[in-house]
Amino acid sequence: MAKSTKSRSDKGVERWQPQGSYLRAWLADHARVASDTTLFVSQRMLSSLLVWLMVGVALTLPGLLWIAHSNLQTFSEQWQGNAGLTVYMKLTASDAAVADMAEGLRQRVNIARVEVTTPEQALQQMLAQSGDSEFLRQALVAVETNPLPASFAVVPDSGASFLALEALRRQLLAESGVDDVVIETTWLERLRDLSDLVSRVGAGLSIMLLLSAVMVVFASVRIAIESRLGELRVLALIGATPAQMRRPFLYFGSAYGLGGGFVAIMLIAVFLNQIEAPLLSLAVSYQVGVQIAGFNPAFLLVMLLLGWVLGVLGALLALSQRSPSA
Repeated sequence: MAKSTKSRSDKGVERWQPQGSYLRAWLADHARVASDTTLFVSQRMLSSLLVWLMVGVALTLPGLLWIAHSNLQTFSEQWQGNAGLTVYMKLTASDAAVADMAEGLRQRVNIARVEVTTPEQALQQMLAQSGDSEFLRQALVAVETNPLPASFAVVPDSGASFLALEALRRQLLAESGVDDVVIETTWLERLRDLSDLVSRVGAGLSIMLLLSAVMVVFASVRIAIESRLGELRVLALIGATPAQMRRPFLYFGSAYGLGGGFVAIMLIAVFLNQIEAPLLSLAVSYQVGVQIAGFNPAFLLVMLLLGWVLGVLGALLALSQRSPSA
């Protein structure tokens, strides 16, 4: 037996209404608005595509920045060389001078580790890594001296900035017996600083683009509603609820926002496909295995959700500017 609810008429007479009738009417109204929205968008496909493209372009930059940030973190974690210094001693430096330099470096409070490479160890490493080791051996026999100096691999404490490494480099260059000091992985430190700068600038640009996407949806929804303003006024006269008056706005905004999110996903996919080959080639040249990460189902869902949110915000803005009774 169907449940029923009690309602009171204007004259105070109670009447019974089936509870399921409200749910059926609510679903029927949603279906009607969805059908009208689909018909309107499909009949104006060119203008709809332009709106989706503008919203998609506005979403593409934040999406690309997120993927770039995720992959840069992965790249930094896979990089095997810690930022540090390589100190090369002069060829005339004695073993005692090399030992004193190593001990002095180990006693510094900001140094985590010091690895000494003697001239003999450096020569053996060079011969092992060279395919022409026999030729080099013959050349060294002819020279009768080892042309390689002693060196130190100096690893500072974690979190040392490039400025701290540069200051340490200048201090070591002033030491007697030191020929040269090289900051290792300097390019990686500069890349991180550049990435931080790009992220901050990109964040500002992303905010402006997202706001522009909201305004695009706002203008598009307002134009779409103008063609149905007479119908909405009739609905207002016959007693339509505020939710029923908002529904066409929200459906138009959702359609434009979701379409823009889908276009953004396609644009990001095309962009990543274009840069994947040269990026992998660059990573291989630095002996780092990198696979583009971040473009996964969770990212796709977030892009669609973000597009929907922008569409709804634009629709609410259009609703606040254009009342059906105006």
